[in-house]
Amino acid sequence: MKYAMILLNRVIGIIESETIPVWPPDPQGNPVTTVECDESVELGMVYDPETGEFSEYIPPAYVPSQLDKIEEQVYSNNDSSLIIMEAMADQYEQTEEYRLNDMEVQATIFESVLALSEGV
Repeated sequence: MKYAMILLNRVIGIIESETIPVWPPDPQGNPVTTVECDESVELGMVYDPETGEFSEYIPPAYVPSQLDKIEEQVYSNNDSSLIIMEAMADQYEQTEEYRLNDMEVQATIFESVLALSEGV
């Protein structure tokens, strides 16, 4: 006879034996049950104890974890921070350009005053 070893409604082993196999519980104390099965049962299948039927395991749809959400927010904030830093750099460059322009105007004024004072 063929037996499926079931832990938490999942097939964790398939054994051919004349006697019903008995496995100890897992380290957390969850019992391993034995269910008679046929050739179609494979490791990893899901067992429904209410109906006694085996079915393929369908992994759950991806749901982002809290860590995934935090990482996404950090990356998003990094993009925002970069945009803000670029805007600040543009402002700084513009301010420095105005200062340089002011200094050139002042230098021109001083040169003119100096030229006038030498001519007197």
